[in-house]
Amino acid sequence: MKSRILELRSLGRCSALATLVGLLGACADSPPPSQQAAAQQADKADQADQAEPADAAPSERAKKPNKNQKKAKKNRGHTYDGSEYERVRSKSELDAVDKTTLALRRKQPIYFLGLPMRQIPTDNWLMSELIYEIKPDYVVEAGTLYGGSAVYYAGLLEFVNPTAKVLTVDINQDQIHAEALEHPLWAKRVKFYKGSSTAPEIHEQLAAEIGEGKTVFVTLDTLHAPNHVRDELNLYAKLVSPGSYMILQDTYYEGLPEVIDEFLRSHPDWERNDSLDDRFIFTKYRGGFLRKKA
Repeated sequence: MKSRILELRSLGRCSALATLVGLLGACADSPPPSQQAAAQQADKADQADQAEPADAAPSERAKKPNKNQKKAKKNRGHTYDGSEYERVRSKSELDAVDKTTLALRRKQPIYFLGLPMRQIPTDNWLMSELIYEIKPDYVVEAGTLYGGSAVYYAGLLEFVNPTAKVLTVDINQDQIHAEALEHPLWAKRVKFYKGSSTAPEIHEQLAAEIGEGKTVFVTLDTLHAPNHVRDELNLYAKLVSPGSYMILQDTYYEGLPEVIDEFLRSHPDWERNDSLDDRFIFTKYRGGFLRKKA
């Protein structure tokens, strides 16, 4: 048995799989006819995978692969070298991506632990990467809605910062789902503030909770009117710690790109991380990944 297993390394993946099936099937001296036929068929399929297409042009067959292509070919036959992803996309292509993103939004909500959320999966994954990178003491969320996103951020903090909390703000408490309010993560890590995200009393309460010397990460998803967002950016920027982020969601609303540009011009200690816009192609936060310089 041991010698047969060692032979698997020298076989193609299809042949190796068929041989392994034979080894695991029984301890007889030879596999049954059905397994022999399967092995022969797998050998032919494996050879066909490795053969060049018959209709390939001579110039294509003779073309010498570059270093990246060789490396990609070795990796399960993939020939993608990343150059297509790295090229600069045109404005029309970005518009097409954003329209597709909006179509995804119409299929909302998605669910986390059975709780509805309005964010799309690619943006949630980006948030998980950033929260892991920053490891904040506080995630401040303006816009609670159903409560699913607050529980999601609390779940991420469970793994990256054992004492961290989510401070979430909304004018409407009734829309928060009972399942979110009753979730153990909500009781452990989430603190809700009822009121306008730009109300002075709300910011006094947030500042009192956060205190000094804490790492703070902010996400904004309330009223998407330009004047309101302008006030939010200016207010919540004061809470964000150096090196951390303030994420403006749903930046496709009219007037918001101009508001972001205005904010960056008047706050030289902030920068936009454009590399995150196409990190996973689809995003509702395009241009809204704002980082406070360390």
